[in-house]
Amino acid sequence: MASSNKLKHRSRRVAMKRKRKQRALIVIGVAAFAVVFGGSYSALKNYVGKVKDDVICDNIYINDLNLSGMTKKEAQKALENQKTTDESKTVTLTVRDEKVEAFLKELGFSGQEDEEQLVDEAVSYGKKGNLWMRYRQMKRLEKEPFVIDEEYSVSRKKLKSLLKEKAGDILQGPENASLSRDKDGKVSIVAEKEGEIIDYKATVKQLNDDLNDNWKHEDFEEQVVIKTEKPEVTKADLKDMTDELGAYSTDAGGGERWTNLKTGSSMLNGIILQPGEELSVYDSTAPYDEEHGYAEGTAYENGQVVPSYGGGICQVSTTLYNAVIYAELEVVERHPHSMTVDYVEPSRDAAIAGGLMDFRFKNSYDTPIYIYGEIDSDNQLRMIIYGKETRPKNRTIEFESETLSVDQYSVTYKINSSLNFGAMQYTGNPHTGREAQLWKVVYKDGEEVSREVFNTSYYQKADEVIEVGTAGGSAAAISALESAVATNDSTAINNAVAGISSSSGSSESSGSTGSEE
Repeated sequence: MASSNKLKHRSRRVAMKRKRKQRALIVIGVAAFAVVFGGSYSALKNYVGKVKDDVICDNIYINDLNLSGMTKKEAQKALENQKTTDESKTVTLTVRDEKVEAFLKELGFSGQEDEEQLVDEAVSYGKKGNLWMRYRQMKRLEKEPFVIDEEYSVSRKKLKSLLKEKAGDILQGPENASLSRDKDGKVSIVAEKEGEIIDYKATVKQLNDDLNDNWKHEDFEEQVVIKTEKPEVTKADLKDMTDELGAYSTDAGGGERWTNLKTGSSMLNGIILQPGEELSVYDSTAPYDEEHGYAEGTAYENGQVVPSYGGGICQVSTTLYNAVIYAELEVVERHPHSMTVDYVEPSRDAAIAGGLMDFRFKNSYDTPIYIYGEIDSDNQLRMIIYGKETRPKNRTIEFESETLSVDQYSVTYKINSSLNFGAMQYTGNPHTGREAQLWKVVYKDGEEVSREVFNTSYYQKADEVIEVGTAGGSAAAISALESAVATNDSTAINNAVAGISSSSGSSESSGSTGSEE
């Protein structure tokens, strides 16, 4: 029994020693691990911290632009310089056998909209995340570059504008079926033709793809994508639009005004209005500038005739207005001129002034109508509405202009100190004011069956202005003439000029009298 107890006591001592030894080994192991880990962590931290937080690590690119070692500000500047260089590169666009050259800048070349975000990504690579992630990113840079993709693109709008300007005549586009009118007034249908146009959407996609597919930032060539285009209006569409519903013509005259009448009428020619569809003459013929075929003519402004690009377009709208009312289409908007015009009777006009006055009408028929406009061989501006006639054959209409009142213009005298003393210069464009109305008269079998007021128009008067010169006169003579001009009495003015001239007997005075026109 005693030996058994001794044996147990010895076993416990051995077990306790073993446990103490194990604890010691664990402590030593933990300490060793801590030393190793601490050393490794310190080494990792030193490794990933060798590049400053605001400096880009080596071997980082945006596309093929090397940003190694740059700060954010330096990288942004490098991107700007790269873009400036890229914009100066030439792209040669081939349209059939013709070549059109343009700088990328002309095509609206651009990179990613938020380039700062790209730079931020470059700066933060190897700087974000836990220590091990940063370590792995930086070690990877030693083996391969980190490339941030920036998408390049060009503007479809700018490409289209450039090719229209420089290659507009290379391709023969589609031609709509149209109406042709011979000298005897006989109408025939001209068949449509298919044509070729530039596929701008496909061309831009092709350009963008090439810019982003290993482009070396050099000049390059691109084949423009061309597609076949069918015309919008066919011969079949016009088969029921050959009846003349309403027509009117005015004398086209000549000079710059003739050019504007030709341009404006050609823009309206061939327009088809579906039932219920409305047309604005301003929207269909503007803008009025040299680029769109207009010349500098004249127009009314504040009671005066002034130079204006597109001057004469009101004659186009007026001629069309009369064709429209004979066709009995619905007039949506119409305005008289501020003063009477000489190419139609009062109340037959329709003025155009951008943003202020327009002539608009609606196709009130159940079938389409076709607008025909030309200056014919007799130099007549002719506007015709074609469609399918549904009105009774024994019914006709006419329009009659009636002047209700007349306001005669006055003569106003003004001093002009730059004219020779007593000389007179006529300025302004005198117009008699009028109030007028237009009657619509309906006949059946040649007999009048109705008469109604179709519109009423008021036209301002514009006074004639005569400027009287005072240059070279004595102080007393000028004072006397100014007093006479203030009365606006022609007799007093002429007496003042004549009295001064006869007393001085100067050649200047006799010359001044001879300059009156």
